[in-house]
Amino acid sequence: MNIQQYYRNTADISLNSSLAALVPPSFLLIYAIIAAPPINLFLFVTPFVIYSFFCYQIYLLNKQRADEIVDRGLSSSSPYARPLLSQSNALIAFMPAPSLRMVIFDSEGRRRGEIRDMHMWKLRWFLPYSFDCFFSKKLGIFNDADDLEAIIIFKKTRIEILDGKGSAKELIFFKKEGRILIYKHNNERYYIPKTFFYTDLQVYKGDSNRIARFRKGWMPLDWGQRFKDPNTPVLSFEAGVAAEEKVRIYAIFACIFHYRNH
Repeated sequence: MNIQQYYRNTADISLNSSLAALVPPSFLLIYAIIAAPPINLFLFVTPFVIYSFFCYQIYLLNKQRADEIVDRGLSSSSPYARPLLSQSNALIAFMPAPSLRMVIFDSEGRRRGEIRDMHMWKLRWFLPYSFDCFFSKKLGIFNDADDLEAIIIFKKTRIEILDGKGSAKELIFFKKEGRILIYKHNNERYYIPKTFFYTDLQVYKGDSNRIARFRKGWMPLDWGQRFKDPNTPVLSFEAGVAAEEKVRIYAIFACIFHYRNH
């Protein structure tokens, strides 16, 4: 997958959602014509119509973004592309899905990996968030070949990280103190000061050593030729951050954005 295919897939999902939202009002309208009940259908139909209109606008927006991208240099794979955990800059996109689906791109618009729920049942499209507690929160970190790099399991106050074979467990305990998110792994502590709308999240190791930064609204101009959403988040790692630590940071951000775009 590349960023153009991402926009097209997102547009298709939004169009399907728009059409699906019109199904209940259609049945209500038919029922009203046949049975003519003494109720005001407007109150029941309006929310579905508004949601359908909203999804259709998202469809048009992403279709336009896909059409504006030039195909040149957007192949899904490249012999010169760097592996997922070697990237110093990653662009994050959230695919509409019944659970988290965080797609990770490089600056050339190629998919380098993905974090997604390992139990992506279609039934969850129709369930409210209150039912989500009945499903295990088990996510996988996949590379560009769709091989499993690591497994993330969310518990009430901790994150469990396993390797692709389901062993070598690491534990990250988290808590919130004021506007500071604190994540503890063995003797190491990661601090993330919260910002409004999560526009700039900086990860500090210890008191002042910043090792990663998640920003929206910041992107080099040449990247904008491929990424048509100017608010596409950019996750940047400082030099020297090891692959194992990048996995922990990806797991932390997956925990923060677990309910994004679905």
